[in-house]
Amino acid sequence: MISLGINLEKNSFRYTVLDGDRKTPILIEKNKVVINAAISISELMDWYESTFTNLLERHTPEIIGIKLGLSAKKAQIAFWYYPYGILHSMAFQKQIPVIEFVPANYTASKLGLAKGTNIYDYVDEVIGNNPPYWDKSQKYSVLAAWLVKE
Repeated sequence: MISLGINLEKNSFRYTVLDGDRKTPILIEKNKVVINAAISISELMDWYESTFTNLLERHTPEIIGIKLGLSAKKAQIAFWYYPYGILHSMAFQKQIPVIEFVPANYTASKLGLAKGTNIYDYVDEVIGNNPPYWDKSQKYSVLAAWLVKE
């Protein structure tokens, strides 16, 4: 089952595509995509639509997981939330379920691990260390793609 995980950031976003199931996820692709923040919001949303279209067509995910940030300031709202509206609409049209997570949802118990297990270290154990950009921000997108798997 192909899943797509997305984590929006200021001036970039991370995505991860996984195959397999929850017990044995297989990394297909991951990336950090840098955004030109100097363009208008309308142009940026057009860019997101094109970028998301390419991702959905290239990988045909059966489910999408997204990491939401809940602490956006007014100036960040368009960059952190509007793109998810576009993605939700596209997923709805393609009948792809979307599940949202916040950082507090990324707990060891979600993967059947003992309380206190470092889930970010566990990502490395199961999926490996995959530079460049193999940091907590990338792992947010990995976990978004992983936790939607059955």
